[in-house]
Amino acid sequence: MKKFHLASLCAILIMIITGSACHREMYDQQTHQDMMDSVSPVDSVDALHTWILTTTKTLMVTTPDTGAIKMVKILTANPRETGNAEVVGEAYATAGKKVTMAVTYSNRLTTLYAAAVDSSDYYTITRFQPDVSSAVNFSEASVVHEKMPYVPQPQQYTYCYERQYDLALEYDFDYNDIVLRVSQERTGEKEMRYHVQLAAVGLGIQMAAAINMLGFKYDDIESVKTVDSLSFNTTNGKDVPDQILTLSKNKDFFVRGRNNEAVLNLFVDAHWATGDLLEENYGIMERKLYNVSKTSGGDYQMMVPRTITYIVKFKSADALNMASLDRLDPFMYYGYNGGIFEIHIFPYRNNQTLNAYPSSPIKTLPWALCIPSSTFRWPLEGINMGFIMKESHLFGAYATYGHSFGEWAMDRNRALDWYEYPTDNQVF
Repeated sequence: MKKFHLASLCAILIMIITGSACHREMYDQQTHQDMMDSVSPVDSVDALHTWILTTTKTLMVTTPDTGAIKMVKILTANPRETGNAEVVGEAYATAGKKVTMAVTYSNRLTTLYAAAVDSSDYYTITRFQPDVSSAVNFSEASVVHEKMPYVPQPQQYTYCYERQYDLALEYDFDYNDIVLRVSQERTGEKEMRYHVQLAAVGLGIQMAAAINMLGFKYDDIESVKTVDSLSFNTTNGKDVPDQILTLSKNKDFFVRGRNNEAVLNLFVDAHWATGDLLEENYGIMERKLYNVSKTSGGDYQMMVPRTITYIVKFKSADALNMASLDRLDPFMYYGYNGGIFEIHIFPYRNNQTLNAYPSSPIKTLPWALCIPSSTFRWPLEGINMGFIMKESHLFGAYATYGHSFGEWAMDRNRALDWYEYPTDNQVF
């Protein structure tokens, strides 16, 4: 559980002493920022940091001029040569035509593979370097009209969140308050499927989550449903009780954002969404921490992560070729001091998609991370992502010298592979 911190207590005392009775509980941005600076596990954070571990490119792909080509897929590897090829972009296409499409991939990759797939699921594959050229053709294909040993699956990213805006709790920067794994799959010219897994819940308060489908408005969507009509808001056949809905009473799969954004409404209560056997009594529910400890008991519980697939049908196919994974903005939100606050990844940190709230500058570490990995292991409860002060690696879940989170935080061009070097006894 999150614990009180000396700096936090001092900040509270300052607010009580200096504030009037009617204002002493109000959020004070400067006090909050001073506390953040005092508890940050990393000093000398790169002032120009983007906190992005991916690259996005727009490609012009010319398909082979023969065969019943139906789709172009951009892959991280050649599935003929390795078993871990992932799809980082998909577009419908025909033979001998050009298609413009956007792709997002780990910025550690220097080589990608374009696959022209025909109606019988035969692949023609060519290798290219996206940093060298954005134009791709199949004149030097290494695989021509072959069946693959497996069907490459869409890339999956891990999104890790740390709650902000609270002067009463220690900020441990373990980024496990909510952990989501998200991928998207093009399953029709006008259809996209979003696979969402709730992997961990590391905070004992009510939290909700949604996805802003950037680039699309609410009115661009024809319909939203889920595979097998599953819902994170339904656990063991029981809907989340209305008595505990303090963040949102809208349990629909699809909602309109404050500025007409298209928003997938994932869940209104993270603990209910886990699928655990929970009992609600007049608005009160026991809230454990899930998948942030290697043992179960007391406040901690192990769970099998739930995955729900959202099927989104768009009114037009025109923009789907450019809907790369970087255009998704998954975010969490929660209540504090009478307000509802959202936590977004750094590129979208100022989005106020469903709720209006005072923004806070990020001078130390961001409140959410997007990791381009389907196997990323988040820190156990109370263990920060990677401690570093004055170039001295002290402790943390990702503190391997030369490959540490702290080094990346201090220099955005350094230790770009940090998320592949966990300390085993400090991660889930």
